[in-house]
Amino acid sequence: MNNNKSILVTGGAGNIGTNLCNELRARGHRVIAADLYNTEREDYIRADVRNYRQLQYVFEELGPFDFVYHLAAEYGRWNGEAYYENLWQTNNVGTKHVLRFQEKMGFKLIFFSSCEVYGDYTGFMTENVMVDNKISDTYQMND
Repeated sequence: MNNNKSILVTGGAGNIGTNLCNELRARGHRVIAADLYNTEREDYIRADVRNYRQLQYVFEELGPFDFVYHLAAEYGRWNGEAYYENLWQTNNVGTKHVLRFQEKMGFKLIFFSSCEVYGDYTGFMTENVMVDNKISDTYQMND
C-alpha cells in the first residue's frame, strides 16, 4: 500500500519551509514548494499567496494536493511597522486565498502561526496568555 501524499508547502523557501520540504520528501511524499524566490528546481514554483491567480495556477496545474502546509507569511515587529500593507496582504489576504482553495478542493490544511502572536509579552507563558492579552490583529484574524 502506497501512503505517499501530494503536499504543497507555501513559504517553502524559508528556513522552516525548506526543512519541512526536505523532511517530507525524505519520507517519500511528493512535495511542491511555493514561495517568492526564483529557482530552477522542478519541485518549486514561484507564487505569491497574495495573488489569487498565481495560487489558482498552483492548485489547478500542480495539484491536487492531499495536504497544504501554509507557512507563507511576513513576520517581525519591524516588518509590521515599516511594511504593514505587505504584512496585511500576505498574512491575511494570502491566508484567505488558501482557505478559499481548501473549501473548493478539500485538502487538509496545516496552518503555521508565529510567536509574534504574543507581541511584547514578557511574563511566564501559560494557556491563558492569548485570552488575557490583546494580540496583533493580523494574527488574530488567522488564528
